[in-house]
Amino acid sequence: MSEKKNRAEAISATAFVEAYVKVHQNGGTIADVADQLGRSVEQARQKKNALTPALAERGIRLPKLKRQGRNGSSYDDAAALAGDYLAGLMADSDEAETEAASE
Repeated sequence: MSEKKNRAEAISATAFVEAYVKVHQNGGTIADVADQLGRSVEQARQKKNALTPALAERGIRLPKLKRQGRNGSSYDDAAALAGDYLAGLMADSDEAETEAASE
């Protein structure tokens, strides 16, 4: 028995461009376009990438949106995890050396 995947209805080029222009006017990002369309950021990017060549053939180039900010917190969290792990390795190594020296 085959089940069809529940797919979201396709975004029309007109609906996408309307949302894109509105978001651009408000200084938004691709995430704002996705929110406007009720889609994921990845889906909004894919739609933009699909439309870009078709619009270019017609002499139209969408204006650039504001870039999504990266606050670096994920890098800070990753660095903290790695630092904790390395500190644990060093502590284990020091303990092993101390035990070996006392034997």
